[in-house]
Amino acid sequence: MAAAKRSRLATARLHEPRLEVVSRRTIGVAAMTFGVVGVVTRFYQDPTDVVGIVVWVLAGLAVVAGVVWMTSRVFVDGVGARVFALFAELGTLGVICTITPRVDAIIGCALYSVTGAFFLFFLSRPWLIAHLVFASTVTIAFTAWAIAGGEGVAYTLARTIIVLLVLIGPTLTMELAWSTFRRRSDLAATDSLTGVHNLRGMWQEAIPMIDRVSGADTSVAFAVADIDGFKKVNDAHGHDVGDEVLVRVAHELSEHVGTAGFVARSGGEEFTLVMGGPVETVREMAATIPTVFDGGAEAPSVTMSIGVVAAQPARSGREAARDARRRADHTMYEAKQSGGNQIRLGF
Repeated sequence: MAAAKRSRLATARLHEPRLEVVSRRTIGVAAMTFGVVGVVTRFYQDPTDVVGIVVWVLAGLAVVAGVVWMTSRVFVDGVGARVFALFAELGTLGVICTITPRVDAIIGCALYSVTGAFFLFFLSRPWLIAHLVFASTVTIAFTAWAIAGGEGVAYTLARTIIVLLVLIGPTLTMELAWSTFRRRSDLAATDSLTGVHNLRGMWQEAIPMIDRVSGADTSVAFAVADIDGFKKVNDAHGHDVGDEVLVRVAHELSEHVGTAGFVARSGGEEFTLVMGGPVETVREMAATIPTVFDGGAEAPSVTMSIGVVAAQPARSGREAARDARRRADHTMYEAKQSGGNQIRLGF
């Protein structure tokens, strides 16, 4: 079980959204550019003082981080994302500390609005809030430092207010807009009864999965699963009970697929499972899809006929997905004609 879970987690790259790929590479270029500029800038100052050495170290780490962003998903989620978040916060603080006079360093705190985009798109809301608190605290600290050093109070506070508005206003606005967009997108791609993907959501997620398959050791499989004799369930028990059966089936299929793929309701009583990862892991997962579902106290038990095929990634993602879905549907009907309550593997 543990080995299967590790294999499923290793397939995360197959599910990386196209927008995330663009964002990841953009952040990589930005980090490398920041590092190169930091190194070049120090050539025009004393590179041997303590500040110069610290800046060079941070700049070098920024270049390395940029390369990692460009070539892998290490910093996209999990521990890697948190490590990069801390580096971005402290690295930005290090840069701001090199700005003189201190009243100008307050303006430098606006750099935190750039790192805020990373917290918004790649980390949870609590991390975003922590970022805003930290950035605001740094800005206020430099304000107090500047005033203590003799800068005009009104002049300094005016700069501080502008920077805080830049830090907080756009970030919170983007958070609200992004949350609304995700909510609407999820609703448009979700089956309202079962909570799994609908046909639109299935194509949106399946096609990019196939496009990202690389090498002979990874695969994306399509399984079409149809409930046997579902019309009899509705006729004998009513549509409310039939809906309960559909919800139960969708839930159990989703539990089986886990992080290795997703489930979509592709017809009235028909579901499509899309699974990606190492070939043997996908094959084992496909062969063990449950075919019998306990209806519980209120609903009857049902069986399913299931057909499974592997996509052909040599074709375009769209063509391969539609072809695999069609072949899996045909294989499912073969299983149904053979008596139902069975899985027929086509790969």
